[in-house]
Amino acid sequence: MDHVSHENPPETEIAAVIAEIWCEVLEVPEVGEGDNFFDLGGHSILLQMVRERVVQRIGRDVELIEFFTHPTVLSLARHLENEGAPEKGSGRRRPAGRLNRLGIRRAQLNGNASESRGEIG
Repeated sequence: MDHVSHENPPETEIAAVIAEIWCEVLEVPEVGEGDNFFDLGGHSILLQMVRERVVQRIGRDVELIEFFTHPTVLSLARHLENEGAPEKGSGRRRPAGRLNRLGIRRAQLNGNASESRGEIG
């Protein structure tokens, strides 16, 4: 089942698999590496289907936010290919930092009773 665009075919195996998944989920005949998931009619509900298929076929557990930050076949494929490489600066630190700050904030809010007694952390 070859659904990829012949004008601008995906450059790697991962890109080809992503393009094939998008064709299936979006029910479009072909997808090129520069095509944007959302411009092709994709939305958050279909994104969950794409995510599940990426996990099954590529073996990578992709967070939904990554599809928003990498909305084209090529950008998502490059992101997934570079994910296993050593960090080059920002890498995955930013999301982890956000989660850490969120966890700290939740802990502060949950410990609100102790703060009201004057025990500020």
